[in-house]
Amino acid sequence: MSQISSEWNNEAYVSLHLVQKMLQMAGLPAKSGYSHWYPEFKIKKLRNCRKKWWVDFYIEDLNRYINFLVEIKSAIARIDDSARYQLYTYLNYSNTRFGLLIDPFRLEVYELTNGQFNLITKHTIKDPTRVEPIAEFLRDFLFTINMRTISIHTSKGGVGKTTLVINLAFELAKQGNRVLVVDLDDQANASLVLGVNRADEIDNASSLEEVEQILDEFAGRKELIDFLKADKGLGFNYMDYVYSSQFNKYINYYIWGINGKIDVIPGSYRTKDAEIGSRPYRQELLNKGLQKSDIAKDYDYVIIDTPPSYTDITWNGVCAAQYMVIPSQMEYLSAYGINNPIKQVKEIEQNTEGKRGKIIGIVPFMTRGTNLNRTMKELIKNRFERQNISMLQEIQHSTYVGEALKARQPMSVYAEKTGKGKNVAYQFISLTQEIIRIINTIEKN
Repeated sequence: MSQISSEWNNEAYVSLHLVQKMLQMAGLPAKSGYSHWYPEFKIKKLRNCRKKWWVDFYIEDLNRYINFLVEIKSAIARIDDSARYQLYTYLNYSNTRFGLLIDPFRLEVYELTNGQFNLITKHTIKDPTRVEPIAEFLRDFLFTINMRTISIHTSKGGVGKTTLVINLAFELAKQGNRVLVVDLDDQANASLVLGVNRADEIDNASSLEEVEQILDEFAGRKELIDFLKADKGLGFNYMDYVYSSQFNKYINYYIWGINGKIDVIPGSYRTKDAEIGSRPYRQELLNKGLQKSDIAKDYDYVIIDTPPSYTDITWNGVCAAQYMVIPSQMEYLSAYGINNPIKQVKEIEQNTEGKRGKIIGIVPFMTRGTNLNRTMKELIKNRFERQNISMLQEIQHSTYVGEALKARQPMSVYAEKTGKGKNVAYQFISLTQEIIRIINTIEKN
């Protein structure tokens, strides 16, 4: 476009007719239960420096754990190196990772991480009056830094919840995804199997005293409960609470060239409501931590293992989940335990205008070919289909699942090493693909 009207020389006009329209079309309303704009956002001033800065917009998308700055230029004062240095300064002193520079001809997206300020993508604006192509470019960019949070939750213990967590995490990582497992269960079985809670040492301990000594050492370790309680302001580093899973050796050894990984924020016997204290919003501490800690750029999926109880710790897992998967054995007591998680997550969905708390489906877990299993599966399917809740790929009963857990291996690796349980390993693979497919469909609509 060679000529535009003189109105585009005014920064306020660019803001109103281009930037604000672009944000709305990209699915970021100015004020909602999940998205907020903060115009003329004040950047904290430097120590011993009187100068203050205001960036044009600070944008917060709590649903996708995304936040970024927007600095606007006009047709007469276009993007140049001075503007880029200005954005760098804003990002540096606001502790924000992403920033957008935009004028009527160009949009540039920058990332500041580890002291490096880099242009990561750009878009040429052919006509500032046609906002939809610009909004589409922004939507595509936001999709690349989108982090999905999935809670594996049910109100009954012993239904295979942790087994599902560790195998789902591995199958996602095997596809090249960066996965963070958050262990909210005070039994910490996910942390043990994933190799971050010193399971080998516990196995080899020769006395109860040695086991207790190992457990006592957890008191001085930063873990899940400390992540919940920590101040998430300047100086907070989420990596202090994250540990690399021993499952990563299988990803790197068996699957050459894959950049996927599994990290863990581990739990332990310390994961108790009493440890949280009387903090405000105590049921949203995990969600706020994931939003404010810059985790979103480093992980594609967060898998949350919740305890089978109704505590503030459990609610943290529910409130932090964009999506929920409910495992259940096909018998009466387990099926009854499906109702309460659905009620919990529906409340979250209503409070976030349908942007969070989406139920992916129910996983029939450890099924057998009995009349009871078949009858219960049909009853559950008919009952919850009326609520648009589907039955997902089933995981059949197999002694090899327990053997894989005892060996602290994902089912796929155990099946490859021993030749046993290949059918169940394939079911975990199929279930993972189904979950990804459903999430992609939801996010595209």
